[in-house]
Amino acid sequence: MLSKKAPQAVAKRLFSTKEASEALKHVQESEKKLKAPKLDRKRGFLTGKNYSYCIVGPEDVERANILLYDTYHPDEPITKHLGLALGGNRIPDADRMVQEIVPGHLSMFALDPNGKPIGVSINTSCYLTDLEATTEQVLAGISDPLYKPLAAIHHELGLKNKHIYQELGTDKFFGIQMVGVENSQRGMGVATELIRRSILLAGCLGFSGIKTEATGNFSRVAFEAVGLLPSNSINYADFEYEGEKILSGLDTGNTEITFMRKKFFQSCLKHII
Repeated sequence: MLSKKAPQAVAKRLFSTKEASEALKHVQESEKKLKAPKLDRKRGFLTGKNYSYCIVGPEDVERANILLYDTYHPDEPITKHLGLALGGNRIPDADRMVQEIVPGHLSMFALDPNGKPIGVSINTSCYLTDLEATTEQVLAGISDPLYKPLAAIHHELGLKNKHIYQELGTDKFFGIQMVGVENSQRGMGVATELIRRSILLAGCLGFSGIKTEATGNFSRVAFEAVGLLPSNSINYADFEYEGEKILSGLDTGNTEITFMRKKFFQSCLKHII
């Protein structure tokens, strides 16, 4: 599924609710003016219905987490392998990460015609300076020992792709961290639509780079559909944590975690609108 980030790596640039909402409104108004969609919308039932989008605020943290526990946490390959959400258990480190990220006003809800949130994309600012922390420093902020291998592999992947910041000529990325959808809305294109609109929001807010970490085939396909390109990856069978290949034997359909990125140009709009 879609990627997580170590809880203590909080956005350094907080956008105001007004700033983010105005950017999202610009996305929606711009789409009305463009009539030649480039993305395959066969599953995108949201296009022809009165669905809307809004920025997730601090008061919405629990609702966002509920959506993440519907489809994200139970099915995310690493979380599933480590048994973190087994039996409906909460994941305190993941919950804290959402609580820390949401005040940055970059996360987004998909709303049904009645205004009910049916999907969420947890987004944040990712800075080159975030990678100055050592793995030990990252893990020091994790409370659950079972969660530490997940945080460690994400940090290692970030370090492995540190050069991408320089290659794309930016010191910050718009990061898509987690996408959750209400169970009843699965397979309807909600996740893809949230990813697509998150990328458009990033462009409106002035980000020049977009990144994520695809932990499985499903998320990789979803991100490739909106133009993100794979960079370096880490094979689960080869990853070592405290001398053990703790992710060896992970679901054979998902063999690696992949860093995905895209430099944002206005021409990106032609592909994803």
